Amino acid sequence: MRYPEIDYSTHPAYAPYQSKVSYDSELLLQHIREVDDIHAKFCNLTAPSDGDATDVLAQIGKHTYQILRHAREQNISILAEEWLDSTVKWTIADLSHELARRVFSARDYHGQALSAGQSKQFALLQEQGMYIADLPADVYADIRRLALEHRPELRQRALSDRFNRAVINVAFNSPLWKSIKRAAKEAGIFDVLSELKRNRLTLLGAGLEYSCPEQDWYQSLYSDVGLADSPMQYLHVDEGDCLPKSMIYVTSVDEENGATRAIPGSNRWEISECRFRMHKALDRVVGDRYAKYVRKAHYRPLARHAELRRIFMELPKPFQGSSHFGDDVLAGTELANTLAKQEIAYLSQGGQALVFDGPHLLHRGSLVKSGERMALQVIYRNQNEERLKSHLTKETLLKDQMALARKYARKFVMGYV
Repeated sequence: MRYPEIDYSTHPAYAPYQSKVSYDSELLLQHIREVDDIHAKFCNLTAPSDGDATDVLAQIGKHTYQILRHAREQNISILAEEWLDSTVKWTIADLSHELARRVFSARDYHGQALSAGQSKQFALLQEQGMYIADLPADVYADIRRLALEHRPELRQRALSDRFNRAVINVAFNSPLWKSIKRAAKEAGIFDVLSELKRNRLTLLGAGLEYSCPEQDWYQSLYSDVGLADSPMQYLHVDEGDCLPKSMIYVTSVDEENGATRAIPGSNRWEISECRFRMHKALDRVVGDRYAKYVRKAHYRPLARHAELRRIFMELPKPFQGSSHFGDDVLAGTELANTLAKQEIAYLSQGGQALVFDGPHLLHRGSLVKSGERMALQVIYRNQNEERLKSHLTKETLLKDQMALARKYARKFVMGYV
């Protein structure tokens, strides 16, 4: 199945801002196909080197800056041009991290001896993008006890600020942190995820969230045009490409109180890697700049504001998208019906973790209709992350990438590229 696309030119909240800018769609799609092909060939290398990664970034840079040049030639607004420029730079930086991670993987990772049960979990993670892990009963009891200590504080926060999510970060090396890490280790989650990413993984962090019906941070995105919330609201993929996740319920969860839902197998849907990352980058660029100016919820400022939607519609059509496109799926459409039929709810009553590839698997949760929900969202990272960052900063990859960006930026300004 192909990854869903929204035609914003027919969406009621965006159609009025249809731009008169005329892009060469085939030219842009050709550059996108070239980037996808270059990236795919690198990913198929069994032992990529620093030199391979640098060459790939140089090739990708040529194509992305051709995209920027073409957009500039259409005399788009300065804001649309700057959005696109920042999105491209974010995407290249994101890809540089992924290429470096793969270089480290080929050089340093030697694989895990998975048990029969873990091998089945690994196969599910590859094919379905998710699996359920049983946690040690005594450790889960500790997690639940320690997490519930924060319930009064989080509930008060949720009720006093219903326009934002009520979340606290679990303190590093706190008793709750140690219990989560022990649970992940004893349940084999670290080993299975390490095989998925071909890097040794450890804990990056965990967020403890309280959710209740009074919150509406995710609601009424398009109230200014009288459009009801989508039946697939908040369906999304996560930003960090190499940061898988697990979900541990602290309270019992059912269909009405915010169960995490996912579409198994959506991690394998056909998609352009370039466009996928560009849409995530655009979310980050716009969110970082405008979320603080939103009068209510900070979630998806672009969708909430007509002026930002107008700028969005000036972008080339291939780059009009969002990692959180579920909010934009219209009720009663074939897409809405198709997604709804494939979605499942994770309804564990406790003692388990839903382990999933959040950056690629479509999922959503925390949308409480009645009752309440407390859940831990656990994020995993490469053990060699600091080493990787140091390598990116001091050695060839990021240095060359940044030099290349400056080089093409100069040529771009002068109209040579």
